[in-house]
Amino acid sequence: MRPAFFRRPGVCLASLFLLSLPATARSQSASDHDPGECQIERIPAEDDIRSFQLNSMSPDGETIAIGWDRESGERGTYLLDLTTGAQTDVPEMNNGAIFSPDGRRLLNAVYVDDGKTDIVEIDIESRDVTIIASHPEWDWLPCYSPDGSRIVFSSYRSGNSDIYVYDQASQELTQLTNTDMYEAHAQFSPDGTRIAFHRQVSETDFNIYILDLNSGSETQITDSPREESYPSWAADGKHLFFSSDTFGEIGKPDIMVMTDQGTIVSRLTHHPAKDAYAFASPDGEYVYFNSYREPQGVYRVKIDSSFKCK
Repeated sequence: MRPAFFRRPGVCLASLFLLSLPATARSQSASDHDPGECQIERIPAEDDIRSFQLNSMSPDGETIAIGWDRESGERGTYLLDLTTGAQTDVPEMNNGAIFSPDGRRLLNAVYVDDGKTDIVEIDIESRDVTIIASHPEWDWLPCYSPDGSRIVFSSYRSGNSDIYVYDQASQELTQLTNTDMYEAHAQFSPDGTRIAFHRQVSETDFNIYILDLNSGSETQITDSPREESYPSWAADGKHLFFSSDTFGEIGKPDIMVMTDQGTIVSRLTHHPAKDAYAFASPDGEYVYFNSYREPQGVYRVKIDSSFKCK
């Protein structure tokens, strides 16, 4: 998933261990240790692809949707059974996928003929495809509300990267942000009343904001002159996972945890490459993320109830 908004590398702290899936699903992995001694596991993928995820776990936590691409430009999506290693291709999706809260549908931005992206939703059983609020400009990074009734996403349809919410029943589209700055990666809170997103203030300065959907009030929760980006909610609605390069090289953030007031709780990765798109598994046991470490791909770190790595 890499239109103009997909930027720079970052990476991780830990022992790197390959998940114990069948040999046919595995790819060679490396091992290392970070200062915090967090254990990192890599989700297996073929050697010649770059794999990624976007909050892609099924509601039961048994399957993850993996997007992939090759240097040739070929791209696709498959569903990976985390127990057996079995892969099921999703030919309708060429850019990864997100499960609906009931697990019956898949959603994401897909590349179309003009090289841009449209957001589509697929019924897993019937394979029916629905285009969500189609527009000639880029639409990307969709996210379901907890009940599946709304979809929040980013779009350039206003001329800038703004955030919109789409009501599934009424098909009404509402613009939530309207600035000349780059805004993206909006994620619904577990109770559906707030969204967290990041806003680019300058070339290297990104901050995280929370928008109250009832009042319309917006709260900035990070304010360093560096990057804090890609927020996602913990199940308690009081903590967020995010990427930050505040403690390392510019453009190479690590995965962090903070409260919804902006107080740092823990650092989950520490590596000289980019880590981003962190999301917790449904049971809260793991945080999955994309990493530019070698080999590039999808990784996870195990956490405890205090949001520290195990």
